Amino acid sequence: MSSLVPAVKAVGEALKAVAGLPVFIAGSSVACLVHEDVVGSNAFDDVDVFCASQNSLIATVQLLLSQGYTIEPRHQRVWARWLEFGFNKWHTNSLKLSKGGIEINCVYKLVDGHPTTSLSQVLESFDFGLLGVGIDARDGVLRDLRPFLFPNLNKSGPLPLLPVRQTNWRNGFISQYQGLREVGRYVKYVDYGYDLSLVKDDLLTGYKSVASYMIDRGGDEKLKLGAIYESLAMRIEDDDLDALREAAKEILFLDDLDAIMEAID
Repeated sequence: MSSLVPAVKAVGEALKAVAGLPVFIAGSSVACLVHEDVVGSNAFDDVDVFCASQNSLIATVQLLLSQGYTIEPRHQRVWARWLEFGFNKWHTNSLKLSKGGIEINCVYKLVDGHPTTSLSQVLESFDFGLLGVGIDARDGVLRDLRPFLFPNLNKSGPLPLLPVRQTNWRNGFISQYQGLREVGRYVKYVDYGYDLSLVKDDLLTGYKSVASYMIDRGGDEKLKLGAIYESLAMRIEDDDLDALREAAKEILFLDDLDAIMEAID
């Protein structure tokens, strides 16, 4: 899925709406701005606004509501629960609003147990190197972390996973949540038109490593998960994008490992 509104307009409207708040615009919409010559102007779903605290998340949503943005129907209960009970202990809390074809996803994110309170922290928490750009709404300046993160690579060429995520992946230190869902993000960005050849190598190494570990450890659940990772690795290696798209769709709605394996096969 791609946005019907060009990135320059969507990001511009979002920045105007949240200007001055301690929030950071980053993700696929800002990446689209700097890669427009490769992927076009619509290679994103929504504008991600990362909030530095729980307070700034509530303030940002309320500010957007006052400007005519409406909360997506499936998120209205989330908003009601936040106001009544506060936040849960999840690592990520998010709420999506829309106006005039522009969707804004407000996010409060914990990384290593602490909020992402700066633009650089937000960018370093991502997975794909191509996402290493963002805007601090307090000054509206687009900042590019890619030369710092990848000093020996062409920032406009293919980039691997971001350094922290790359180290974990290549060593097989992958949570079940990440392992099952990363393939969906991979195929989405390939479909956008990005060259993910270096990411592909990282994912293959990681999936093979964690699959071997799971299978060697034994136990029914670990064996099933290892088989899933092996299957995903084979499809990534073969560039079987149709199978990966279908697997990604099914994984979002399936919890049982047998059902996920059946969907991938």
